[in-house]
Amino acid sequence: MTHVTTWFAAVPTLVGLGLALGMNPVLYGATADTLARGRSVRSGLAALLAGVMTGATVLVLVVHGLNPANLVSRVQHRTYAVVEDRAVDLVVGVIVLVAAGAIAVWARLAPAPASAPTARDGAAGASGPTSHPAPDSRQNSKATSLFVLGATSSVVGFTTLPITYLVGRAVESVSSDPALRLLVYAVFLVSLIAPFVLLAWVWSRFPAATRKVTATYDRMLAWDSRLVAVVVMVIVGLILLALALFGHH
Repeated sequence: MTHVTTWFAAVPTLVGLGLALGMNPVLYGATADTLARGRSVRSGLAALLAGVMTGATVLVLVVHGLNPANLVSRVQHRTYAVVEDRAVDLVVGVIVLVAAGAIAVWARLAPAPASAPTARDGAAGASGPTSHPAPDSRQNSKATSLFVLGATSSVVGFTTLPITYLVGRAVESVSSDPALRLLVYAVFLVSLIAPFVLLAWVWSRFPAATRKVTATYDRMLAWDSRLVAVVVMVIVGLILLALALFGHH
């Protein structure tokens, strides 16, 4: 009876921890980007999710037997001390606004680079020889980049250490049998990647909406990224200056 109760307690816990660790805007952005581009979707998502599971597993093994709560608390305390410093907000705000001005001047003086043809436009291009890398090499490079992005996204962050520590403790509490521990750990991994698989499935089930989103994404890719960076940096710089002047008491 005790083992059954432990299983019933551990499985929902691991499901929740998997969903919590996967709630990363970078991962969802990479998934959406891969789906919207429509090139090598399966291999790209497979590489991304493999990286997520690898990074999480490595971190679980690293923090096994350790309690990272004190380390996280110490780092957060120092971070809050920096964030709440009025001078830091003022200096960083000015630097960001100056950098935004420099990028704006660069965008004004230098013409925007020509947009690269998308996969949907590739069939209409010329059939002559080009200097572009072979498709296989591009796909391998993209897959490697997505794997690294997935691995680092599941490792870097203040919440990743406590979550993976709790995962290790939950798995350890289920049983001393390695096979049973692997089985219950698989529950965590499935919960970790399930939202991204679900997103890809929904994407494939609604082709009309998919085409509209993809067309919008293609138009956004044609924007001059320097101007987008200027707008974002100006907003961030003004927020920092406002915090420096009015946000500290």
